[in-house]
Amino acid sequence: MLKYLLIIALVLCTTGCSTVRSTKLFAPSWFGFSEINEGVYVDDQMPPGKREEFLKTLSLAKGRVSAFFGSLEGSSKVFACSTEECFISHGGVGAKGKAYGESMLLLSPRGLDVTIAAHELTHIELHNRVGTFRSWREIPDWFDEGLAVLVSEDPRYTEEAWLKATDNGRNAPELKAIGKATLFGKDNWQLSYGTARRAVGEWYLHAGRAGLARLIMEVKGGKDFDSVFNTIASIERASNPTFNPDSAKARSRLIPRYALMNQNFHVSPQREKLQ
Repeated sequence: MLKYLLIIALVLCTTGCSTVRSTKLFAPSWFGFSEINEGVYVDDQMPPGKREEFLKTLSLAKGRVSAFFGSLEGSSKVFACSTEECFISHGGVGAKGKAYGESMLLLSPRGLDVTIAAHELTHIELHNRVGTFRSWREIPDWFDEGLAVLVSEDPRYTEEAWLKATDNGRNAPELKAIGKATLFGKDNWQLSYGTARRAVGEWYLHAGRAGLARLIMEVKGGKDFDSVFNTIASIERASNPTFNPDSAKARSRLIPRYALMNQNFHVSPQREKLQ
């Protein structure tokens, strides 16, 4: 009986919302996915050569995330689509990739590269270390996305592009506004992702890996994100960052430290990918 109920539920998923459609990933072989490595699935239309190429890409992306955090604790299933139809039918909506908590990662054909894979894997790693529920409740959008852009070293978010988009920082949004629907859309990428990356880069320049580990540990233990973040942000201590310093772009601080200390950072837990 349970088996038949599952079948009915999965059939209904084919026409449901993106979150509901993603439940098909719990039965990948039923919906056109093949496992090519442990926990790595590709759609059946992906050519053999592309499959091998993706495995190499995924390995590089995992290496980038592991180098930043010091290790890789997250162990999610990765699903790669070679067609847009595959991506949309399994819950993707316009994005290049989508992370589901700490358990699954879905990549579109436009997201089968090291940068996007590393971006989404960073979400999964952070959520795994903090805990999915605590991440959803306590980690604000701007930090979650800013950290992912920082770790992935996304070349789109350069200092020059951000300065141009924000009129030398004057039109940059408040961090607490990042994640709201008004900032969604490709025309606002620099305002949302760019500003978030810049704030996290500035913070990490002083907090370093040790500060990030402390933030994760204390938020996981039940402490308020804003309080912990602000305490660590006030420590004038640079560690040895493992990311490319040019990616952080934290050397020219257009977001003053006192602003970081005094803003109300927490935002809505609603998260949609802008990429």
